[in-house]
Amino acid sequence: MGGLVYVVDRDWTSTQFLAAFAGLQPGVSGLFGPLGPVLPSFLHAYAFALLLILLIGRTRRAAAVGAGAWFACAAALEFLQAPSLQRLFIDHAVPASAAPLLHSIQSYVLNGHFDPGDLVAAGLGCAAASAISSVREAPP
Repeated sequence: MGGLVYVVDRDWTSTQFLAAFAGLQPGVSGLFGPLGPVLPSFLHAYAFALLLILLIGRTRRAAAVGAGAWFACAAALEFLQAPSLQRLFIDHAVPASAAPLLHSIQSYVLNGHFDPGDLVAAGLGCAAASAISSVREAPP
C-alpha cells in the first residue's frame, strides 16, 4: 500500500525510485486523499517496528521496547530534516567515499523536509505495532 501511494499520489520527480520514469507518469490521482502525505510514514514505522519487535522477542516488553526504539529512530530522522539541523549537513558535507552510511543519511536529510504530520504518523504506526504485538493467541 505504501508503494501504491508513491505510484498514484506523488509526483514521480520527487520520488527517488520513480524519478527516472517521471515522463511516463499519467498524472497524480489523489486516491488516498488527506492520508496520502502521511500514509508512507505510518506504514514504514509500523512495518519496521514490527520487525524490530519480532527480532527482540514476542513479549509485551519487547513490543514496548521495539516500538519505542523505532519511534526514537524515526523521530530523530524527521527532526534532522528541520531547516536548522539541515544546515549542519550543508556546512559539513560528507563525501560518499568517506562514510557511505552518513552520506546516505545526509542525502535523506537534505532532500526531505520536516513535517509534524509525519512525526504523528510514525508515532501512530509504532503504537499500532506495539498494540498488535501485545495481543496474545488463545491457547489451543
